[in-house]
Amino acid sequence: METDVLIIGAGPAGLAAAFETASRGLDVTVIDESLSLGGQLIQQTQNLSSLPSDLSPMRGFELAAHLIKQIEEYDIRYLLGHRVIGFYQDGTIGITDEVDVFPVKTKKMIVATGAAENAVAFPKWTLPGVLTIGAAQTLINRDFVKPGNDAVIVGSSDFAMDVALQLSEVGVQVKGIVEKSTGVLSRNTEKVKQVNKIGIPIYVDSSIVEARGMGAVEEIVIKQEDRVFTEKADLVCIDGGRSPILDIFYQLGTSFGFQKELGGWVPQYNKDFQTDCKDVFLAGNAAGVSTQGALVLTGRLAGMNVCEALGAVSKETAAVEKKGLWKELEIVETKYNLDIWHARNRHVDNFTHPVLKDQFIS
Repeated sequence: METDVLIIGAGPAGLAAAFETASRGLDVTVIDESLSLGGQLIQQTQNLSSLPSDLSPMRGFELAAHLIKQIEEYDIRYLLGHRVIGFYQDGTIGITDEVDVFPVKTKKMIVATGAAENAVAFPKWTLPGVLTIGAAQTLINRDFVKPGNDAVIVGSSDFAMDVALQLSEVGVQVKGIVEKSTGVLSRNTEKVKQVNKIGIPIYVDSSIVEARGMGAVEEIVIKQEDRVFTEKADLVCIDGGRSPILDIFYQLGTSFGFQKELGGWVPQYNKDFQTDCKDVFLAGNAAGVSTQGALVLTGRLAGMNVCEALGAVSKETAAVEKKGLWKELEIVETKYNLDIWHARNRHVDNFTHPVLKDQFIS
């Protein structure tokens, strides 16, 4: 199979890139391991405010529906339930549906593989009932399963606040939010107020001593300043942040840089979101963990740069479009977290001076 553009990942960044490229007449193929479009957005019920100026604030699943509707009229090829397994010397890409393997030849590739949640380890953290906040959200919003009766959340990001509120809405009693820092990490003061209003205690400068239980978590031991106490809990949701999913970049042999604010190790890319593999571009959390609005904008930027590289738009048109998109990205990221914006610019500036090249990160 041959295509002009292969987009790996059907989340917000991948869908935005698909619109930019397909709407300009390019032959586009989208691949994703999931059987549905939209990525994690389809199970997010929280309101998203840090979006591009052409999008009104909306819930995550509403944004997914908007991005999917945008591309309905274009003849895009979807390979859902498929994944990349390798890259061959002749330039083809190995794709599998877990039954058959077949090669795909593409002119340009956009990798929008997203991010994975990081674990937070503590004694007996592997007991059943201990899971990530993303997994808890999936159980509530996608699978319609109440994941427990009494919960403790480890971490206090915006996402942790969202999940605390969602757990409460489905009847789970959230016994507390445990944060190791001296203050709450969530930048959304309104969500923190909502959490306080419904009576969920937030323990800052605190940590988990251990989980306890026979065959499953039954209680959690918390250390706060000069006291240690125990809470009954059959559900512990851990929020260790997220890191870009890098497997494909390892296989491609791209170089990497480290930016803590972007989620750690990130493939090196220039202002065109192009890696040092000249036909490979990237977008979304793969380009650095950020807000949903930034994921959409980086998808648009990667798509526009691919269109320019393949001659689907003129350099003059692309220059104007890209300038506007970068300005939007600056507005969205500085409004949410100025540190992320500065880290992204440092990363772009370091394109010709990668920290790691030609080696595997374990």
